[in-house]
Amino acid sequence: MSQPQKKRVNIRLLSTIHHPDVEKETLDIKTTGELILKGNQPYLVYEEVQDEKNVRTTLKLSGKSALIMRSGGVKMRLPFENGELQTGSYDTVYGTLMITTNTKQLHFEDGLFQVEYELLINDEVTGTYILELIYTEAK
Repeated sequence: MSQPQKKRVNIRLLSTIHHPDVEKETLDIKTTGELILKGNQPYLVYEEVQDEKNVRTTLKLSGKSALIMRSGGVKMRLPFENGELQTGSYDTVYGTLMITTNTKQLHFEDGLFQVEYELLINDEVTGTYILELIYTEAK
């Protein structure tokens, strides 16, 4: 089995969050990470700090689906498939909360990942999210 190919990348994460009856929130995070190719499967891996806790994020990319896995200060699994409801999970101090993503739009090409989705808890929409990850090879 061949070794995965790794490239150091600069990442810009633009995140727009809209909760019902609350003003839209926008985050713009710049970080570095790695683009890892295991066979033909690309993964984007990076770390960020949230509420003073390190969070490691792995984004598994494919043409019509994606999976965001977070570990460390936040433990979460968010699956996406265009036009489909997918079940994920979010760990809290009280236990694991089952969540659902309703993917409205998913787009991936070299250097860009975009997803727009509704997050549902107990079949109720808790927010609409737009994530855009732009990554370029680090010099």
